[in-house]
Amino acid sequence: MSSRLAVVVNKHGNELSPSETFLHAHINKLPYRSYSLIGNPGYRMIREGSVGAGNHLVSRSLVPLGFRWLIRKAIGVSVATQDTKALVRWLKHSNIDVVLAEYGPTAVSVMEACYQADVPLVTHFHGYDAYTDYVVGEYGKAYHRLFDISSAIVGVSSHMCEQLVRLGAPPDKVHQNACGADVNSTQRSADHKPGYRFAMIGRLVEKKAPFVSMMAFARLCDSVPNATLEIVGDGPLSAACVQMVRALGMEERVTLHGAKPHEFVQEVLGRSDYFLQHSVRAPNGDMEGTPVGVLEAMGMGLPVISTRHGGIRDIISEGETGILVDEYDVDGMFEAMRALCADRELSARMGKKAQESVADNWTMEKSVARLSEIIGSVAH
Repeated sequence: MSSRLAVVVNKHGNELSPSETFLHAHINKLPYRSYSLIGNPGYRMIREGSVGAGNHLVSRSLVPLGFRWLIRKAIGVSVATQDTKALVRWLKHSNIDVVLAEYGPTAVSVMEACYQADVPLVTHFHGYDAYTDYVVGEYGKAYHRLFDISSAIVGVSSHMCEQLVRLGAPPDKVHQNACGADVNSTQRSADHKPGYRFAMIGRLVEKKAPFVSMMAFARLCDSVPNATLEIVGDGPLSAACVQMVRALGMEERVTLHGAKPHEFVQEVLGRSDYFLQHSVRAPNGDMEGTPVGVLEAMGMGLPVISTRHGGIRDIISEGETGILVDEYDVDGMFEAMRALCADRELSARMGKKAQESVADNWTMEKSVARLSEIIGSVAH
């Protein structure tokens, strides 16, 4: 009989978006009988698998939110305590063998329930939860308790694992495992004709520094008049990116698609020739883990131009599978773009090696297998 795994994801709403491919993979592809608990604490939807009908955690059906606050006032039992008790009951009733908590703050919200129910906890960090100043500041003390309770702690890059140790995680509990690319859905059309088409995929946020890539691309347009750039993603910098495209007179060269389904992302990658991602340490401390978008582009056979940042250095071999520049180096980005446009053989060689590297090391299947080994080593 397979072990029972509970995968917990804290978020507004009770559904995962289709683009959260690694979360769907953790819930549906690990070799366990997997339950997902998705939503805000106490309001999580419990399902077998990541989609479909489910039931809310017991605390919601028995004690609606308003009454929960009244109980807190009347008898001094906090909402968090009620949620913990409800989760303990469910873990025991469902005979859960191990809990996988996605993101540090999620793990903090379930760690006491796991401790009280004597269920091993695997905490999976992904990016902002290990780096962002306000998160580390708010959860710093709780993380020490979390590191003590967790049976295993997973970071998606070597840099993140080092950061977790700096935050107090015991080195012997820390495991590196990047979220891999689904290479089965990243196959370029056989009739693809090389051109000068660039792609950027991801949230338009400070740590991805879209302005740097756009400024470098604007310079490239002077020497490569038929170059184009497609950007898929939205975020707090969306409006500013639109304004920048207009200010640079690149309306005919740059297409801002906004947020799109994963299938659309694959279409864009499939018709592109190069991939850009200028990741940086944001002013609030936020950093990348190991960007799945970069892995998917590599899996499609695209040479990548990116930065010496976070987990990107784990997956790109400089000069072999891509070109890396320093953070905020507009000149370096421009020179790298121009070099690849000028040398088709170099681009093809890098793209082929990038595709081989992903197939050998960074597929979703390999990532899930590594995570399964980590979970299996601590499960009851």
